[in-house]
Amino acid sequence: MTEIPPHGLFRRWPLMGVAPDDSEDLRLKKAVMTITSTSIAFLAIFWGSFYIYNGYPFSGAIPLTYSVVSFSSTLHFFKTRHFAFFCFSQQLLILLLPYFLMWSLGGFANGSVVMIWAIFAPLAALFFIDLKAATRWMLAFLALLILSALFDQTFAAHARPMPAGLNTFYFLLNLGCGFILIAIMLYYFVKDRESAYTKLQQSETHIRELMLTDPLTDVANRRHLDSRMVMELSRQMRYGPPLSVILTDIDWFKRVNDTYGHAVGDTVLKAFADHLRDSLRVSDFVARYGGEEFVLLLPNTTIEDATALAERIRETTKQILFAQPELCMTASFGVTAARPGETMTEVLSRADEAMYQSKSQGRDRVSVLME
Repeated sequence: MTEIPPHGLFRRWPLMGVAPDDSEDLRLKKAVMTITSTSIAFLAIFWGSFYIYNGYPFSGAIPLTYSVVSFSSTLHFFKTRHFAFFCFSQQLLILLLPYFLMWSLGGFANGSVVMIWAIFAPLAALFFIDLKAATRWMLAFLALLILSALFDQTFAAHARPMPAGLNTFYFLLNLGCGFILIAIMLYYFVKDRESAYTKLQQSETHIRELMLTDPLTDVANRRHLDSRMVMELSRQMRYGPPLSVILTDIDWFKRVNDTYGHAVGDTVLKAFADHLRDSLRVSDFVARYGGEEFVLLLPNTTIEDATALAERIRETTKQILFAQPELCMTASFGVTAARPGETMTEVLSRADEAMYQSKSQGRDRVSVLME
C-alpha cells in the first residue's frame, strides 16, 4: 500500500467519510463535521495534558478519554459511512464532556468556562440536521445545566480550588479556542452557501440564455423576440418614441441547401446572423424568426433611418465570402414602423407583406410599407 504523504493525508482526512454519490450539501456537512470533531479531539488532548500538568489528574483523564472515543467514532464513520450515527455520537460526546469536566473541577467556580464547548451540540444539530433537532439538543444542554446547579455545592465540596490566575488563563484559552472553532464552522458554511448561490445564479442565467437563444445562429429565438417586441411596443405606447421593424429573408436559400448541402446552408445562416448583429447598435435587437428569416427591432429609429440601414445591410450582404467562391448571398427586406396601440401580430404581418413585395419584385431589394 502506497504511503500517503502528511499533506496528502491532511487534505484527504475531511473527505474520507464521503461517498461518491453524496450530494454537494452532504459532502460539505461530512467534511465540516469531520474537521470540527477532529479539531476538538486534538484540543482535548492538549487540555487533558495541561490539567494533569497542573495537578488535576482526574480532570485531565476526562478529555483524554474523550479524544480516544471521538477518534474511534470518526474511524467507525470512515468505515461504515453512517453519518447520522457519527453526528449523534459526536454531539453526545461534546455535550457530556464539558459537564463531566466541570463537575470534576468543583462545579461552576472552577469549570464554568468549559461550558462553551457544550454549545457545539445544538449548534452542530442546527448546521447538520435541522432546527427541531437543535432545539432538542439545547433542551438537553439546559437540563444538564440545571442538574449542575442543583449539585453545585456538592461538587465544590469535593474539589481542590483552582488558583485565580490559572482559572483566568483557562477561561481565556477555552473562550478563544471555542470561538475560533465556531468561526471555522460558520466560515465553511457561509462560503459554501455563497458559492452554491453563485453557481445557481450562473446556471439560471445560462439556462435562460439557452431558452432565449437560437442554437444555430446564436441570436435571439422566436420566444425572445415575442417578449422583446411586447416590451418595445409597450414602451412606444407609453413614451411615444418611433419603433421600426425590419423583416429579412435570405434569397434562394433552398437552392443553397440543395446545391451545397445543409452544412453549407448552416454556415450561410450563421454568417448572415453575424452580419446582421454586427450592423446594429447596442440598443437594437435581432432574432431568428424562422427558417432563413430574421427580424430586426430598431427602437428610437424613424422609418427613413430604418430603410437606409436595410439598404446598407442589403449591399454588404453580397460581400460576405464563403469557402465556395461561386456562392454569393443576397437577401430581401421588408421595412415598416409600429403605430401606437398596434399588436405584435399586426406589425410583423405588415413587415412580412413588405418583404413579400421585395420577393415578388425580383429579390435583393428593400420594400417599405406603412399602411
